[in-house]
This record gives sequence, structure tokens and C-alpha cells, in this order.
Amino acid sequence: MMTPNESGRVDETEAHNSVGETSKDLLELRELKVQKDKIEEAYRQIFPKVDPYLVHQLYLRMQEDPTYKDVGPMFTVEVFTKEGTDPEASKRHIVNMTGMVPAIYDKGTHYVTHMRLTPEILKKLNDFEHVLEIMGDYTGTDASTGPRHNLGDFRKRYQDDSREKNIS
Repeated sequence: MMTPNESGRVDETEAHNSVGETSKDLLELRELKVQKDKIEEAYRQIFPKVDPYLVHQLYLRMQEDPTYKDVGPMFTVEVFTKEGTDPEASKRHIVNMTGMVPAIYDKGTHYVTHMRLTPEILKKLNDFEHVLEIMGDYTGTDASTGPRHNLGDFRKRYQDDSREKNIS
């Protein structure tokens, strides 16, 4: 806060320090956004079919609880596949990777599995050629509530809406 000196004028040094601190704070916040954007870009490069929010949640939960290091936290994972994909082959692929049987929706193109998720499992799901998109939600010890997402949901979240953004 700026205070008047003995002559009633605002102390220029104090005013300069206040402006300097504000500029430093803004620079730190902008740098934080740059770092966030970099990590999200890394998620998109490694997991191009996966909602970056799911990847972030997975790593966050694993960091919060070391018991998840090897087994992974419980997530409801939704995998969307191309039309014409063999549902039985996709189901077998998911069972072989996760040990869990998925529920199948949308004429065999939407698979929902309540499972312990690890980055390795997520990468294998991502790399399956018939997969279009993967979304999911952390459930902890709660049971899955079934499908909650539609194909394209996470991409809509990251589309540029071209509105002016006020970053100040």
C-alpha cells in the first residue's frame, strides 16, 4: 500500500516496489500458464486419443496416494472406437489389458470399464488402432455410474472458441 511521506507526497520508492511486485506476480502467473500448456502438449503427444484432463487426474491421484504406484487408482474409463470395429475383439483386447469386462454401448463403439488405471494401460488403450478417443473419471472406491461422455466431448473442451481472452 502506498503511504504519504512527511510532505504529503506518495513515496516514489514504495510505489515503484508495489508496481514491481505486481509485474513480477503477473510474470509468474504467465509462466505458470506456459508450463501448464507445455505439460498438456506433452500429454497430447504421448496420448493423442486421450482427454488431457484424464491423464492429469491419473498422475495427480498417483502422486497423492503412493499405494497407487503399482496398481493405479479406480477410474471409469470410456473408450470410443471406429464404426465397424468388431465389438468382441475390442472387448477381448480391453479384458486382456485391464482384467475387467467392459460394458458395450452405441452399437459396439463405446466401451465403459470400471478399473484400476495406470499410465501403461492408458497408453495401450491409446495405441489400439480402432480407438478414436478415451475419456474417464476418477471414482475412488465408488462404483461406476456407467457412461457419462459422448464421442468428441473432450475435443470440444479444448477447441478455440476465438473469443477475446482477458489474461490480466
